[in-house]
Amino acid sequence: MQTKKENIREDILRAAQKEFLLHGYEAASMRVIAKKANTTLGNIYHYFPNKEAILSDILKEPLEKLSKLVEGHLALEVNVYTMEEMLDALRGMDDLSNYEEFQYVLDERLLILFDLRTTRYVEEREHFIKKFKCHMAWHLGLEDSDSPYIDILTSTFISCIRHVLLEHKDSEDAQKEFIKVFKMLCTGLAVNGEKL
Repeated sequence: MQTKKENIREDILRAAQKEFLLHGYEAASMRVIAKKANTTLGNIYHYFPNKEAILSDILKEPLEKLSKLVEGHLALEVNVYTMEEMLDALRGMDDLSNYEEFQYVLDERLLILFDLRTTRYVEEREHFIKKFKCHMAWHLGLEDSDSPYIDILTSTFISCIRHVLLEHKDSEDAQKEFIKVFKMLCTGLAVNGEKL
């Protein structure tokens, strides 16, 4: 009986994730989620007290991985790399299997996080974005992480992730495309950073 209950719970989460991706969290209907999960609205509330509890369950793993990526990558700020070292590292980046942390950004559940307008997760998303902006400022040798240039780079990076996740459903294709856009973005930063 426990297996059946867990299957229903997983069906609800899968249906909710699809609905959140399609219509956004705020516009997603609990009735539609119930219908797509082949269960009743009342049964959903047996497993989850509200829609935000479903969102919490969906975002738990990607947020943990994102936190691991941010903390691990930001720890590297103690090492200062020359532009040539960065460019060499980018030239050698052909496969994300050597860069486990970058695979964390290829989780389509992050699209839900990017699009949230309400809930406590907006604040958490902004926390990650602020850390990313500080890191970009560090890479570019800028003291002001609130620079409009950093805002543009941050928006571009998020747009690149969004593009990869929406346009490349096959994980191998998504990884190749991510490497391509990541190299383009970083190579431009490296070249422009040398001019600063």
